[in-house]
Amino acid sequence: MPHWIRHGELLAAGLPSRGWGLGGLCAAKADKSPPYDIVIGVSSRNGAKQQQGSNVNQSEPELDDRLLVDQLYDPHARRAARQKLVRARAVKPLLECLSATNEAVVWSAVESLGELRAPEAVGPLVDLLARGVLVVSVCEALTRITGQDFGADVRRWQQWLAASGGNVAPGLDVAECIRATGQHLGVEAAGSGKTYQFKLSLPNDREQKVTIFFGREDNQGEPIVVVYSECGPAEAKYYEAVLRKNLTIPAGAFAIRDIDGKPNFVLVDTVLAALVTPSVLAKRIEHIAARADAVEKSLTQEDRR
Repeated sequence: MPHWIRHGELLAAGLPSRGWGLGGLCAAKADKSPPYDIVIGVSSRNGAKQQQGSNVNQSEPELDDRLLVDQLYDPHARRAARQKLVRARAVKPLLECLSATNEAVVWSAVESLGELRAPEAVGPLVDLLARGVLVVSVCEALTRITGQDFGADVRRWQQWLAASGGNVAPGLDVAECIRATGQHLGVEAAGSGKTYQFKLSLPNDREQKVTIFFGREDNQGEPIVVVYSECGPAEAKYYEAVLRKNLTIPAGAFAIRDIDGKPNFVLVDTVLAALVTPSVLAKRIEHIAARADAVEKSLTQEDRR
């Protein structure tokens, strides 16, 4: 078998590996700064005019943060500035950026506050959601900060905020997440601890097992959840055809893994643990089950996995 097909236990062609070889699959970690500047009105930074000399009495760290905020308005400097603001945990200036009229700056603040899991941002983010601004990004940030998943339902977010006072979840409750995911799928999971398995019923009386692994990390040290399903024996004549499918699926990647000493095709997806909710996990499981079963059927004409 060519060395580019196999890398330790698992390798998806062309993807870097670490542990499960999933660093390259975790697209959510990539900085997705929009390659554009959209101005939603008269451009005024932080939503208000800034008077000259207003920073005279500010401390040096505050001055540095303000300079970085200014750089968020420059498409070429935005990515580096955003990363520096996150490393500096500059929550206050990022909150002020939520009122900017430049959508790319608002997006940078939303993403950064989500990464920082800043509880102070929950109220302002719900306000953004109510105004219909960057709905998808705002919902992801709210989920990441709070551990709740109310989608774009502004009323439910407002009710939760009023009831909880903005207190955020300490972390992912794996057992509760799996229980609720099973309710979404109508299937009870087998397993315990950090490994669980769902068996899903599919059309034409077929079934597919999907395994969930918790407690893994991507190549930047971020906790991830791995969603994984076996497809069948990996014969050399099918390598190119199966691996080319990676260009046509919306999430995850086909790869090769040794199972009982023999190479097998598998379909693997990852999601940041901070973004995992039962509904998100259920959708990933359904996607993996359907795609993996289709490959198993085309390769073996069987239904064993």
